[in-house]
Amino acid sequence: MSRAEPSGVAALIKDYRNYAGGRLWAAFALMLLGALAEGFGILTIVPLVSIALGQGSGTIAQFGWLVDRIPPEQRFIAALALFVGAMAARSALLFARDVALAKLQAGYEASLRLRAAATLASRGWTFASGVGQAAMQSLLLNDVPRAGQAVGHLQHLAIAGVMLLVQLTLAAILSVQLTAVALVIMVAGSLLSVRWTRRGVQSGLALVQSAEDSTGSGFRLHSGLKAALAQGTVPQFLAEYGSSLDRTRQEVVRFGRDVSAARTLTFFGSAVAAALLLFVGVRVLALPFPVLVTSLVLFARMAGPAQMLQHSAQGLAAYGQSFAAVEGRLGKLRPAAREEQVREPLAWTNLTLNAARFEHRRGLGVRSASLTVEPGEWVGIGGASGAGKTTFIDLAAGLLAPQDGAVEADGEPLAGETLDRWRSGIAYVGQEGAVFDDSVRGNLLAEGAKADEPALWAALELAGLAQRVRAFPGGLDERVGDRGSQLSGGERQRLAIARAMLRSPRLLILDEATAALDADSEAALIGRLRALEPRPAALIVAHRPTTLSHCDRVVAIRDGKVEKSSDHTYLGV
Repeated sequence: MSRAEPSGVAALIKDYRNYAGGRLWAAFALMLLGALAEGFGILTIVPLVSIALGQGSGTIAQFGWLVDRIPPEQRFIAALALFVGAMAARSALLFARDVALAKLQAGYEASLRLRAAATLASRGWTFASGVGQAAMQSLLLNDVPRAGQAVGHLQHLAIAGVMLLVQLTLAAILSVQLTAVALVIMVAGSLLSVRWTRRGVQSGLALVQSAEDSTGSGFRLHSGLKAALAQGTVPQFLAEYGSSLDRTRQEVVRFGRDVSAARTLTFFGSAVAAALLLFVGVRVLALPFPVLVTSLVLFARMAGPAQMLQHSAQGLAAYGQSFAAVEGRLGKLRPAAREEQVREPLAWTNLTLNAARFEHRRGLGVRSASLTVEPGEWVGIGGASGAGKTTFIDLAAGLLAPQDGAVEADGEPLAGETLDRWRSGIAYVGQEGAVFDDSVRGNLLAEGAKADEPALWAALELAGLAQRVRAFPGGLDERVGDRGSQLSGGERQRLAIARAMLRSPRLLILDEATAALDADSEAALIGRLRALEPRPAALIVAHRPTTLSHCDRVVAIRDGKVEKSSDHTYLGV
């Protein structure tokens, strides 16, 4: 994949703002109110100290209105009550702020994950198949969570900024001159920290790439583990995986070292700044003791937000690149479609491919495919490996839009509402027969079928898997393992076919979907499928003559064209 650009931070901020909407302003209001409550509580230290020292309000004109209106014997208790009340309000407001921000961050990450999946689906099968499983998993398991972390850093950046702004404003009420000195120190520190923020951008770019590399190596390890164990080549797999993990570790350590260095310098700088402010307040400005003490408390409270500001800026710069990686891979994210009612399947009378062409690249795909299929008709599709059989059925399914020619149902191109209704009546089962790490029931209902338990058992009976499932201790609720690891290859295919038949399809597409079954088992299964009433039309891709022999007619894909086969044994090889 191409490396993400530094503009990922700006894109992330814009995307987060669009997601949060008015909730962001509500959270900002809680930040501001919490900071004001804390600041007001700290300001009450002035009259508290003044009263404790017996100075009244003569030297503290800013608080004369507060002190002089209260009887002398009650002033200390009243000021103390104001301090406690302000801190109580601060605690309540900050709790509400943190809850609101936590909801926003968690909701944004979930939204980003869903929109990434929705964008992948909306770009169509040609694009989705090119992304690859490892890259998509890297996006969902690495980049999306890091983008969520970036949003967390952005929120802390806003919190720190609001707190510093309020505290500087309140400090200026006490002493404009001392606050000006503090502001100069903070600006100087911010300029020095720019270097670390830039390094954070580079670390983020490196983390994105190394995480994708290690995810890809992990997938290769898992996919090839069985053969590696049999062949004794596990050390070679582990060496490659370990190398990619080491690169990721190095980037994480490098970023952690930068964060630690910046935090250490910020802490030391805060100590030096406090000493300098104390010197200026005592020796240069000769501030009254209550004002000096309260000012120093305020400035000490600024050390935390200042450190948070630096740390969050680094984190945002680094992890913000993950959002750019998501959009770099998928393009502009699209909103997830709202759940709609399933459209009524199209009641078609003929499916026609008329000189349809789709070439993935020159010589790969189909150049001119013409075929007409009627309801209930079973058409076998043969041909050599790589001839374009899967491309042909993908055109028929509407997964691919023809580059030339046409694919039509009753004369209407497969597009728009016609395509939606066409898809509602299709069941598509590939050779792999997607099986998930879930129960039998969960796998059967994975595509949203509304089926009760008798219907589930009927589908299993149809696929020839009911007896096997009844033998499971958990029955329908027995988990089948990752990718159906607890089932044989044939049983995985049967489970996928059972799920497909719960759709009551009008067109059944089987792409080598019975290849793992022996000839007798396959014949029994196909016999039950053909005996359905009403019988669905079917497009059957297969290499074995015995599979094609069950079809009403057989065609072959050769040189990118559809040719009639003289008999059911035609393999095109």
